[in-house]
Amino acid sequence: LLRVDATGRPLPDNPAADALDALPPGSVVEACPEGLLLAQDIARRIDDCGGRGAALVVDYGGDGSGGGDTLRGFARHRQVHPLSRPGEVDVTADVDFGALREAVNRRVSAQESFERFRRRQSGGIAGASADVKPAPPGEGTAPSGSSIKTEAYGPITQGRFLAAMGIVERVERRIELDSTTDDEAAELVSSLERLMDPDEMGERYKVMAIAPGRKDGLFPPPAF
Repeated sequence: LLRVDATGRPLPDNPAADALDALPPGSVVEACPEGLLLAQDIARRIDDCGGRGAALVVDYGGDGSGGGDTLRGFARHRQVHPLSRPGEVDVTADVDFGALREAVNRRVSAQESFERFRRRQSGGIAGASADVKPAPPGEGTAPSGSSIKTEAYGPITQGRFLAAMGIVERVERRIELDSTTDDEAAELVSSLERLMDPDEMGERYKVMAIAPGRKDGLFPPPAF
């Protein structure tokens, strides 16, 4: 699931392999297996519904390829040590959107996962891309013969996503209404800046879509 071998080194088909291998000894690399499984489960549920449905993942984070310790704690609106007061501190970490995307786009069937485990136990090479077989219908891909496949798109910055979805135009139309007061207009502008300004939430927050799309890559979800 983490796309590493028994020694912890990235597998050759891991798109972040070069960046991870370039990290100096002692670097911190974060991994969240539960998050990868959750992303795969969302994609599988969309497949099981015949491609009817989609999900948007919005949070702060990056692609995870640069390593680093992002674990931190917050209490009373201030950053504190995560273990300063166990049970009384909100603990958080950045989302590795690159890992979530790859977990969805490179998922395999339960049968292939078992075959990889069996090869590993027998001394074979696990995870080689040539060994990956298409998953049966209902086990991670769209039905056989379908031109639709559930994939992950992005991540892109929150500012770019909201701009593409027309947030600026919507705010302008709201401000132009006769019923909108000056105070409401000022609050709308302030909220818009907070959501889109690169120094606020515009760059720090990312958006990733999990949605059905054509296998030829045409017609991705709006904004992506």
